[in-house]
Amino acid sequence: MKYRLGGHDMSAEVLYSQIQFVSVISEIAESRGIQIRVCSDFEAFQKALKEQDEAPPIYPMFDPACSFVDPANGFWIMGVDDKGELVHTQAVRRLDLSNSSLAEHLSLHYQKYVIQGNAIDSIRSNYSRAPGWQSITGSVCYHGQVWLKGGKKGYRDRALTATLPRLALALSFMKWSPDFIFGFINPLLACGGLAAREGYAHMEPGIWHVPDGHDSDQTWLIWAGKDDIEHLMRFPPENLFRKLAAKNPSREAISASTLETGRDGPGQYLLI
Repeated sequence: MKYRLGGHDMSAEVLYSQIQFVSVISEIAESRGIQIRVCSDFEAFQKALKEQDEAPPIYPMFDPACSFVDPANGFWIMGVDDKGELVHTQAVRRLDLSNSSLAEHLSLHYQKYVIQGNAIDSIRSNYSRAPGWQSITGSVCYHGQVWLKGGKKGYRDRALTATLPRLALALSFMKWSPDFIFGFINPLLACGGLAAREGYAHMEPGIWHVPDGHDSDQTWLIWAGKDDIEHLMRFPPENLFRKLAAKNPSREAISASTLETGRDGPGQYLLI
C-alpha cells in the first residue's frame, strides 16, 4: 500500500521509517534537556526571538513584515529547556523556482538573506555565483535561522549539530518533497565539517565577498537534492550522535569569534 505525502507517493514502510527518523531526533533532543516545538506562525517566531537576548534577529526571509511567509510555504522549529527558555531555532521557507533558478532568485532577492544592520554593499561587493546555483530550480527550500545556545550552560556541540538540523531537512521532505534544500555557511565552519554533520551532501565555495575582503566573511552555498535527503533519512542519527558525543564531549573546537559570524549569510551570526 502507498500513501501520498508532500506531493509524492511512498510505501507505508518508507513512511514509517521517516516517522522514526523524526522521532529519534526528538528523543535525542529530550535526552539533552531540549523540548522540540514546530510551528508556522512567524509572528510568534519573531516574538520568541526578541524575548531571547542571545538569539539573533529574524531574517527578512522569515519576517512576515518583509516576506510573504505563512503555513503554506514555511515553518520553524524551536527548542526550549526545562525552564522554558529558548535555546535553539531553525526555519524553512519554500520557494517556487519552477521558472527560474537559485542564481536568478538571489540576484534579485539577496537582501532577504541578510539581517538588519549587515546589508551588503552591492556596488563594492564582489558577487560570484557558485556553479550549482544555476542548476537549483523547481521546488526549493531555504533552510536558515539556525541557532543553538552556546556558553558553559549551552548546547553547542558536535553531537547536537549532527542531529537537530536534520529535523528541518526531514520535515521539509515529508511536507513538500522539494527538489532541493539549500543554506549558507561560513567557510571556516564548512571546512570543519559542519555542513556534513547537518546532513548536506554538497558544498560550493564562493558566493558573496563583502567589502573588507576577509576570507571569514565569505559565505559558501550548501545544498542537498531530493534523492540526497531521501537517502539520508534511511539512517536515523542515533548511532552518529552517540559516537560524536563520546568522541567530543566538550564544546565545538572553533573560536567564539567564528561562531558569532554566521551560518546563514554574510555578516550574520547564526552559526552553530
